[in-house]
Amino acid sequence: MESAASELNLGALLPDLGTVMGLIELAFRVAVMAGPILLLGFGLVYLLSPPKEANYGVGYRFWWGMASKAAWQYTQRIAGMVWSALGAVLTIVMAIVCAFFRGMEPMDMAWAAGICLLIELVLIGGACIAINLIVMKKYDKDGFLREEPIEK
Repeated sequence: MESAASELNLGALLPDLGTVMGLIELAFRVAVMAGPILLLGFGLVYLLSPPKEANYGVGYRFWWGMASKAAWQYTQRIAGMVWSALGAVLTIVMAIVCAFFRGMEPMDMAWAAGICLLIELVLIGGACIAINLIVMKKYDKDGFLREEPIEK
């Protein structure tokens, strides 16, 4: 009985801390990079292959942009341009930030990832507000083009 207990290695039951740290770092990198990559992907879809008709399932939905077919197509094009550009820039910047995760302590890495996610959220919200304002400037709430001001 004593020989069986001496052969049992309890240390083998514990996870390798290097692997756990690697998984934690990977989870933070995925969390930080998912938003920009999705933003870039949706932006390219809206730019290159937008939904043809206004719908409640797919596309950038904004009530001004859903009022007419022309407003819908314009909204998708603007959303595609803004989201593609922002997604490309954020992907590059966040990839550089994620490169510094390698030497960080887990709590510092968590704080850095949280700040990155907050910055992404603010920038995406600002982009959505900008898209809405651009569409509102060109179309009225019924989907008609606004009249251009007459220059004197």
